[in-house]
Amino acid sequence: MEIQVAPGQSLSKEQRAEIAKGFEFLGLMAEGGRARRRKGLPLIVPKAEVPKLLRGCGRTPTSADVKELLSKVPDDGIQLEAFLSLYEEAALKPILSEYQLFDALKTLDLTKTDSLDPQGLKDILHSFGDRLTHGEVDKILSGLPRDGLGRVKCRDIARKLVKGPSDIPHL
Repeated sequence: MEIQVAPGQSLSKEQRAEIAKGFEFLGLMAEGGRARRRKGLPLIVPKAEVPKLLRGCGRTPTSADVKELLSKVPDDGIQLEAFLSLYEEAALKPILSEYQLFDALKTLDLTKTDSLDPQGLKDILHSFGDRLTHGEVDKILSGLPRDGLGRVKCRDIARKLVKGPSDIPHL
């Protein structure tokens, strides 16, 4: 689910509540999270889980963005109010729409069939920019239909990328 924030605006009450659900889930799953809850202490999401929570809320930060954002997170983790501020900061950067991703993927298709060879896509995503492992690309491509030549439609890839990871619970 994408939670959008207009430039210069803050999260609405409803948006804060939706993010808080995801935050609570990760905070409770963190080591000592349930004990903190029982003691009445605020939940803390570990620093390593912050990118997952950002992505679960629809943000797609680059590695450089993640590094910049994580520099503002204490080593022992982040509490809800601080995360909400961090999210508002992350939301200032626009994310690509399905059409924009589709258009970018089409430029990689030299056959002009609006489809890509999975191995070629793996090689590209493994070699350039925010490098992905072959396993991560396999996860992106898993479950997508293939044509007779084993190629995957660019639109299907874009749709899956915009939808986000399936292992992050709906917030």
